Amino acid sequence: MDRIILFISLFIQGIAFFIALFYLRRMPKFVGIFILILLSFMLLRGVLNLTGFFKAEISEILVLLVSIFIFLAIIGASNLYKEFDRMLKVLKGLWEIDRVILSGLTPRSIMGGIKKTMVELIDCDGFGIYTYNQAKNALSLYENYNLDDEIHKGIMEKENGILWKIIRERKYTMLSNSRNDNNFSDFLKSKNYSTLIGLPLIQKSNTLGALVFLSHKKSYSRKEIQYIEGIGRQVVIALDKIQTIERIKEMDIEIVFALVQAIETRDPSTKGHSLQVANIAVELTKIFGHSERELELVRYAGLLHDVGKIAVPEAILNKPSSLNEEEWKVMRKHPVISAEIVKPIKDLGEIEKWIFYHHERWDGTGYPEGLKGREIPFFSRILAICDTYSAMVSDRPYRKGLTDESAREEIKNYSGKQFDPEIVEMFLTLSKEFLKRLIEKTDAPS
Repeated sequence: MDRIILFISLFIQGIAFFIALFYLRRMPKFVGIFILILLSFMLLRGVLNLTGFFKAEISEILVLLVSIFIFLAIIGASNLYKEFDRMLKVLKGLWEIDRVILSGLTPRSIMGGIKKTMVELIDCDGFGIYTYNQAKNALSLYENYNLDDEIHKGIMEKENGILWKIIRERKYTMLSNSRNDNNFSDFLKSKNYSTLIGLPLIQKSNTLGALVFLSHKKSYSRKEIQYIEGIGRQVVIALDKIQTIERIKEMDIEIVFALVQAIETRDPSTKGHSLQVANIAVELTKIFGHSERELELVRYAGLLHDVGKIAVPEAILNKPSSLNEEEWKVMRKHPVISAEIVKPIKDLGEIEKWIFYHHERWDGTGYPEGLKGREIPFFSRILAICDTYSAMVSDRPYRKGLTDESAREEIKNYSGKQFDPEIVEMFLTLSKEFLKRLIEKTDAPS
């Protein structure tokens, strides 16, 4: 009887040893090494006992119980580490989606990055992201992974009801053919799908669309559903940003200006900043004798130079202290995004480059491309001084605004470093009364 118990103990210990060896890389080193040493000792003791080289004093039943306990502990620990790895992967995926939302410069680059991460994270055979136009009461496909046109057409049909039910009820839906769900459509059955997960994409009270996953075999645990819901919330943030950018591109300039004012309310310390920059830039451009058309364009460039800050999180815009390096990386993208937004606006194509380069410096240490001297477009150099002056005389969460005299002195000190010396010379001729009136003025330009 003892030999049978010993054989069983050795068998369990052997399986536990190989499981521990397989999961060793996922365990804390000291835990894995301790378990392997313990199991090695028990295996060696058992083999010696079986061959008669060593006779144990302790009961083999006790050894068997200890072996079973260690085996179950290793199985439990391996499952725990497996779940931990899964959670870590999901968290990294959510972080990657955050990064894409912050750094993406175009709708396609934003959604393309999110799609790539979703493919890596979600175990499914295909998915679709659909947008909902409330005014037209219509659905359209925005992003697709591995589903053909017939599938999209089928689940978007009003008669089919699946996608429209998700939009109408505004709640998570999971349908499964394996559970004989009556709501699982014959259309999906005919395509050999067994599971559908649908999430409404809701921003506050607005339904932006829906996210649908399809699988031929997969059934999803509650934990996996929670991961999918987390990704859905990130997709809502991305879609909201994308749709805002696309709406801007379709607007007339008057509406864009109203939007600029709305954007500035996200950062109360910059209220009126774009209008100040526009008016100073116009006055400065007049000194150089440019045409009425150029005066009009530089006014628009001043108004729109910071429109890309719509892509910058409020936590960065309103931070009461200086930004760290990661936050600066996000902030430095705003002229690129501003230019991307302005590019398709009718009759304003010329100002795209002016806005793109307005944070370049005369000495070549600016961004986004590090242009130097006259490589920087002339009107970008105009905007650079006007933007800096307006920022210096305005209060910020982390400092009080400078006086006109101090701001002028700073600009003079940075002539030939940050600013074009010729433009600095002309800027310093602007009257104090004009600048004072301008800074106090908050009305929209006529």
